[in-house]
Amino acid sequence: MSEEDGVFLRPATLEALFTESYRSIVQSLALAGGDLAAAEDATQEAFAQAWVRWSRISRYDNPGAWVRRVAINKLRNAHRSRLRGEAAVSRLADDVASVSPSEPETDLVLGLQRLPRKQRLCAVLFYVDGLSTVEVARVMGISQGSVSQHLNRARTALRAYLEVTA
Repeated sequence: MSEEDGVFLRPATLEALFTESYRSIVQSLALAGGDLAAAEDATQEAFAQAWVRWSRISRYDNPGAWVRRVAINKLRNAHRSRLRGEAAVSRLADDVASVSPSEPETDLVLGLQRLPRKQRLCAVLFYVDGLSTVEVARVMGISQGSVSQHLNRARTALRAYLEVTA
């Protein structure tokens, strides 16, 4: 999102918002969720919803935050659906199968994947996207104190994981 003197500027068009923020949202969600295709799908669906509601959303102080929040919700819903599907397949097959990441790229990515979802999402939004704790709280729909707590726990867990793998 464009920033001037610490104040977010409203993009004039949905196309401008898309150009400014699509890549950042996809990257954050891919790191947080561990699945680039799911991140792209969630972000595209969020922008499709923004397009339908643009006359209202364009008046928001930060339309990009709305799109990011919708994308996060879409990613969560896709994750929940995938988990329910996996559980059903497991029950039908009477076989407990574990799903592991297909191609881990770095120790940091592996460490992020081991974090609980909220910690991982907080860490990615804060450290990768550069959002403030206030912005992370707004995007995730949680308090700023919860963001700080999740970030602290994520740092502690990542530090311990990276020390073991080093």
